[in-house]
Amino acid sequence: MGMAASQARLLSITARLSDNEQTSQALSFAKERLADRSEQITDEYNNALSATKLQIMTGYADGTASFSDVSFSMLSCPQVLTLGKQYIVTNPEGKVLVDNRVAQAFLTACGSCNVFLGILGYSISDVNPSLKASDSPQTAAHDDIIEKIHQAWDRYFVSIGKTDYDSSDPFHPWVFQYHNRPNVEDFPGAIPVPSRIGNGYATITMMMDDGSGGLIPDPDHDDEILAYEGTTQAQLDLYNYAMAITESFYSIDETTPYQINAHDFMRIKTNYSMDNTSEITYYKNLFDKMLSAGFYSYTNTPALAASDPDHWIYQTPTATPGTTDGSPLNDAHTFEEYLRSGKLILNSFSKTKSTFEKISVSSDTCFQEVQDKTKIAQAEAKYTNDLKQLEKLDSRYDLQLKRLDTEHNTLQTEYESVKKVISNNVQNSFKTFG
Repeated sequence: MGMAASQARLLSITARLSDNEQTSQALSFAKERLADRSEQITDEYNNALSATKLQIMTGYADGTASFSDVSFSMLSCPQVLTLGKQYIVTNPEGKVLVDNRVAQAFLTACGSCNVFLGILGYSISDVNPSLKASDSPQTAAHDDIIEKIHQAWDRYFVSIGKTDYDSSDPFHPWVFQYHNRPNVEDFPGAIPVPSRIGNGYATITMMMDDGSGGLIPDPDHDDEILAYEGTTQAQLDLYNYAMAITESFYSIDETTPYQINAHDFMRIKTNYSMDNTSEITYYKNLFDKMLSAGFYSYTNTPALAASDPDHWIYQTPTATPGTTDGSPLNDAHTFEEYLRSGKLILNSFSKTKSTFEKISVSSDTCFQEVQDKTKIAQAEAKYTNDLKQLEKLDSRYDLQLKRLDTEHNTLQTEYESVKKVISNNVQNSFKTFG
C-alpha cells in the first residue's frame, strides 16, 4: 500500500472511529434518559393509584346508602331530591349555573314563576286536575275546590290590605274566571303569543242578590283583572298559588278573539300528587335564586353567546369529553374539576332560612370521596404499555451498542494495522535516502 493511500485510509478509519464513538455516546445518553423516563412513569402510576372521585348520595337500599358519581345533572336528580336535599352551583360571583332548558324557560317567563314552572312541565296547583268548573254535574269535590280558591284569594287580598271584598260572607259575593292569555280587548295592541301554563290572567266578578235568593253579576262593578299588587315574596307566593289553582279549575277553551285551548293539567306534574312536590319545590327555589342572583349557561351557538354574554358562554361542540375543555353541564370530569378548583361553588338550600347557602363538599354528609377505579385501571394500562415501549427501546439501543462495539473493535484493529504499515514505510524511506 502506498504512503498516500495509507494516509487516506488512516484518516477514513479515524473519522469512522470518531463517528462510532459519538453514536455510542448518544445511545448511552438515550439509555440514561430511558431510565429517567422509567422512573417518571413509575411516579405517575403511583400518583394515579391515589386518584379519587366525588360521589353523591342518591338513596338507601336495605338500610345502606347508595352513591353515584357526582355531575351537574346528579345534583337535581329525583333520587337526590327525595332525600330532602336541594343543591345548585354558582360561579364565584354568585350567578347560578343552569342547563339550556332552564335558562330558556327563565328568559321566556319574564319574571313569572308560574310561567317558568309551566314551561318545564310543572304547576304549584294542588287541586285535583281532573275536576273543572265546566263539569256537569258539580259534586261536593268541586265545591271544595271552589272554597279553596276563594280562601287562597282571601289570603292574598288580606296580605295586600285589600278590603273591597267581604271575605266573611259565606256565600262569596264574587266569582272567578281564568283566561289562558291576554286578549286584545283587555290589552289593546297585545300581540298573540303561544299559550302557556301560567301566562294567562284571572278575573273576579262581583255578584249581587237577584231578589229570589240567587246571585247575579253586579252591574255597578265591572269584571276586574287580578293583577299582582304586592311588594313582598310572601305576597307573591300567595298570588302565584291562587293563580295556579284558579287556572287548573276555571280555565276553558276560548274562541274570542282567537281560538285558545285550555291546558291539560293532567299531563303536567302538579302538587296534587305528593310524588311531584320535591321537584316542584326545587324549581321554584331555583327560580327565586336565579331572579335574585342572576344565572348563566353554555351554548354551542356563537350568535347567542355574542348577543347575550351575561347569560351565555360559548362552548365549542368539538370539546373533548373527559378534559377541562368540556362543558361542566355535560361532562362529569370537567364539573368535578371546577368544583375542586373553585370555579364552581356548591350551594345547599336551607329550609330554616329559605335560601341557598354556600357549603363545602367535605362538610356535607351526602358527598363522599372514593377511589377512582376507572382512572386507576386506565393508569395501570398506560403504565404497562409505557414500560413495554421503554423495554423495546432499551433492547434496540443494546443491539445498536453491541453492533457499534463490534464495529469499533474491527476499526481499531484495522487502524493499528494501517498505522503500522505507515510506520514501516517511513522507516524504509529514511533507509533509502539516508
